[in-house]
Amino acid sequence: MTDMETELAFLRFECGRYDLAGREILDRYTDAELSTIYNGAGPDSWKPIAREILTELMKLFKPEILLHDVQFEESDGTRETFERVTELWKRNCRKIFDSEYPLWTWKILKRSYRLERAYWWGVMQAGNLAISCGAAFSAWTEAYQRRGEK
Repeated sequence: MTDMETELAFLRFECGRYDLAGREILDRYTDAELSTIYNGAGPDSWKPIAREILTELMKLFKPEILLHDVQFEESDGTRETFERVTELWKRNCRKIFDSEYPLWTWKILKRSYRLERAYWWGVMQAGNLAISCGAAFSAWTEAYQRRGEK
């Protein structure tokens, strides 16, 4: 098993642990197949180093990033499905955030916890904006067109 396949097996596990909506899409793929689909956060048009940096900045949400990459791989190019995928992203990122950084915990008394929670809240909000903008829909339709060319 390659390092990438090991990471994908872990991300698949995390999707289940967080009970992410839509995670059953992963069942259609082996970890080896997912390694050809998953490329991290950011559009396919970006250089790999840029996606690596963004993925590291968003590492808390990597399980959802994996799901999102697979959803784009299966894009049908329609606005309706894009909107559904966008809503799944927002719901799933919130599940991850709430699981890792709940508001109602004694940890909230620690300044470091509040700072980390604020950071991840900001990352989540920025990701929500990025995946729902016009450029994201263009990437969705381009993914569909690439599928047709395969």
